[in-house]
Amino acid sequence: MKTWAALLVTLVAAMLLGIVAAQPPGPLGTDAPADTFSAGRAMADVRAMAREPHPTGSPANDVVRAHLTERLRAMGFSVRQVAVPLPAKAVARARQWGVVDADAASAVNIVALRPGGDPAAPAVAMMAHYDSVGSSPGAADDAAGVAAALEIARAIPREAQTRDLVVLLTDGEELGLVGARGFFAEGTTGDPLAGRIGAIVNMETRGGGGRAFMFETGPQAGRMIDLYRNVVRQPSTTSMAVKLYSLLPNSTDYTAALKRGIPGFNLAFTGRAGLYHSPLATPDNLEQGALQHLGSQGLDLTRALLTAADLPAAAPDVVFGDVLGAFTFAWPPAFGWLLIGAAALLTIAAGRRAQGQWRWSGVAGGVLDGLGFAAAAAALLYFGNLLSGADGETNYYDRLAALPRLEVQALLLFAAGLAVALALLPRRRTRWDGWLGLAALNLGIALAVQVMLPAAGAIFTLPLLLATLVMAAAASRPTLATPLAMGVAVLALAWLGGLAHSVLLGIGAGMPSVAAVFAPLTLLLLWPLLPRVSRRSAAVAALLLVAVAGGLALWVRLDPVAASVPPFPPKG
Repeated sequence: MKTWAALLVTLVAAMLLGIVAAQPPGPLGTDAPADTFSAGRAMADVRAMAREPHPTGSPANDVVRAHLTERLRAMGFSVRQVAVPLPAKAVARARQWGVVDADAASAVNIVALRPGGDPAAPAVAMMAHYDSVGSSPGAADDAAGVAAALEIARAIPREAQTRDLVVLLTDGEELGLVGARGFFAEGTTGDPLAGRIGAIVNMETRGGGGRAFMFETGPQAGRMIDLYRNVVRQPSTTSMAVKLYSLLPNSTDYTAALKRGIPGFNLAFTGRAGLYHSPLATPDNLEQGALQHLGSQGLDLTRALLTAADLPAAAPDVVFGDVLGAFTFAWPPAFGWLLIGAAALLTIAAGRRAQGQWRWSGVAGGVLDGLGFAAAAAALLYFGNLLSGADGETNYYDRLAALPRLEVQALLLFAAGLAVALALLPRRRTRWDGWLGLAALNLGIALAVQVMLPAAGAIFTLPLLLATLVMAAAASRPTLATPLAMGVAVLALAWLGGLAHSVLLGIGAGMPSVAAVFAPLTLLLLWPLLPRVSRRSAAVAALLLVAVAGGLALWVRLDPVAASVPPFPPKG
């Protein structure tokens, strides 16, 4: 296959595979088997809850609370309603949202318990919040999580419970985790049931669709991850995201439980980010496949915890992640050193077999090629972000609504950075010069990540190991270079693209230049497929890509505020 055709086929195939892997599963209807999760059944509760905004203290929230209490009692739960006083800041926010009796309002938790076979064993809790912000019906945030908990409780019969099941539906989450903090408070101020909980499955959302992601666990979660790897059939997670989330100033109801050291899983879908806290977050706009994925993972985890003879004990953290939603891997952080060592040995073996086809000066130049691509991509992404409106005060929710365009813009600028690197690439550089140089550079990056952030190590070491396997095979059998490189690049780029997409949805588009760290790895994966192009052609391609990306940036900058934006500022 000619190089241009091979490159285009690879890029298109990687994009299509990444898009397919990023889709949530299809929703199951109301006729699904009784022991499975059905988004169709759960949607009945979403519609009952999300008829209108129902912030804490509002009459609409009282109606939602009555519905949920009735539903839980019908499934055999004993139910308590526990009021938690609102702090002054929460009262002020509720008043801003139009809650008439904000000064007298309280957050009212719904605490439901269904006994299992061993009442002395640590209980398992499902948690979600039932309040909404003041101008959103909250079909996603968090009616979807509450409805998922109810459907999961229905799918697990009481007689199957080895231990007690707690359904904790908190109030006041949108006012600062008021209900969760009250429940998990230490000492006599907290709920007495909190001390009996041995594991939690929390279900949240920040958007209105997409795949549900397991983005947070407790400390010493090695065995909890083993459980996730063994039981979740449609996984979506990575230790890199879990680590990054722990470093960011974000919080959910699970944050309050973590302060008491309770292990658990935090699940959320974040696609269709423009619907976050939006007046448009109605049941009809909720992607039911996202609800299906959230509930399916929640059911797999809750059922496994409820039926286990013993809950997973604390164990050292591991590096983990899913591969295109097909399966989850997990290994000790030290295993990353073995992968890096294997990649280094494969690079050395390839260099020895290709002796005479490369020069040390050319290898050093290959290192510079990778660094040049990273620098060009970082600069283009940075200035493109500024052009899109990030150079001044921005509306957080409006930027979320613009994420699809910003993501396409970032992809175009990343490709423009590659074109710039090709334009600057010296004509005398041989294929093996660049290949070995890029492998050396990526080995250095993988080593640095392994030392500073081992949780993210697999993201660099796995594609690097595959790329060096292609190198070693091509050194012995040159005819294998193109087909092997195509297969590896399709898988690796689809995987990396999916991770980048998840991170972008999770933290927004504030620092797109961070994506440039993947530039050397991308260049290594594509190197044997890159055609020789003239500097003029590469420069023209770069300019065209920048022009299109610039047009997208100006569209984001100049268009009116999105209709999805709520009429209040982000909470502090």
